[in-house]
Amino acid sequence: MIRLSTSRLVLKATLDDILSDDDELLDVVPLKKKAAPVDLISNQFAEIEAFYVQHGRLPSMAADAPMAEKLLARRYKNIKANPALLDSLRTKDSQSILDMKPGYALDGLVAEEPPTAYLDKSELVQSLDDIFNDDDDDLLNFDAPDIFAIQHVQAEKKEQPDEIAQRQPCPDFPRFEPLFATVHRQIKSGEFSTIRFRHELKIIEGDFFILNGVMGYVHKAGERLEQYSSYNARLHIVFENGTEMNMLYQSLTHGLVRDKEGRKVLLSGARLVPSDAQVPSGLIYVLATKSNDPALVPYLHNLYKIGFTETTVEQRIKNAEKDRTFLEAPVRIVATTECFNLNAQKLEALVHGFLAARRLNVTLRSESGQLYTPREWFNVPLSSVQAVIQYIVDGTISKYRLDNTTGKVLSK
Repeated sequence: MIRLSTSRLVLKATLDDILSDDDELLDVVPLKKKAAPVDLISNQFAEIEAFYVQHGRLPSMAADAPMAEKLLARRYKNIKANPALLDSLRTKDSQSILDMKPGYALDGLVAEEPPTAYLDKSELVQSLDDIFNDDDDDLLNFDAPDIFAIQHVQAEKKEQPDEIAQRQPCPDFPRFEPLFATVHRQIKSGEFSTIRFRHELKIIEGDFFILNGVMGYVHKAGERLEQYSSYNARLHIVFENGTEMNMLYQSLTHGLVRDKEGRKVLLSGARLVPSDAQVPSGLIYVLATKSNDPALVPYLHNLYKIGFTETTVEQRIKNAEKDRTFLEAPVRIVATTECFNLNAQKLEALVHGFLAARRLNVTLRSESGQLYTPREWFNVPLSSVQAVIQYIVDGTISKYRLDNTTGKVLSK
């Protein structure tokens, strides 16, 4: 039998007497609060950072954005609104995105963020994590249970590019500056043109483009990056404002598509490279014929052929007596011009176009008895041929015209 003593209860008549008694049972020691683990937030921040690297911008809450992107945008907004989270994530912010505004892109320019449409928050809830992250009023700001802390397991790291694009001053910009002047001049004269950029147009090494009102030049393209399902490579880009950057191909093309005025420059076959990078592209040659065909006698004094070869001129003309291109006769080399940093075939076509009015217009009979009309022989003074080649090379051909009667090159 258990006996309960009531002697102590008799002496305590009030509640204050009970509470004032030195009773160890009432000595409650408050538990120390444990700091909420940040592993979960760190993983979510890594997803936002990976999105930024892949797409070249921060996630958006735009009405037409995918649901997964909206969720990342919502998480980013909550992180930005929480100073404690911002401080804890500073050391993990390898892309420096915590201080960016929505819409910030890899090329360093801020695109206008579309107005946020009304969105039912319930649409964004796909997991328990989303509930804890969507807490504007801190209603769920309590100590996180230990089951949310990742222990003895290495958190998965998102794959990051080996280099992040950052625009910086171009130390050897004087090499590239003449290229931009040439392109602007040729666009103004109508030799070059621009077109609204679309993904199917592509961008390759040597291309010029206009992004956010600034012209850029793709100087070099690196090897294809295998971790991407579609083509992607690191591009060395120089801008006309004297800056340069190493930018991903996909970031550039996506940026050009998003930019309502994003354009690609159509160079009409020309190839422009830095002035000190002398890349031989072929030979333009001028020949005179040694033919004794009577049909050619009236023209022999000023009859020249202008052509192009990637080999030597001697190699090109070694079978001239059997080639109708050379009037099936021996020829004499009058002049050669080695082309650097130009599309020599395009140069040849431009020379032919400029001199078209003085093209030899006779019909000849070949050794096989077939009739043919030469297309690369012109009845003009040698000085006119040399001038046309020079003016096309230096980009001033638009200032001149051909006198159809005399074959002389005159200023407009």
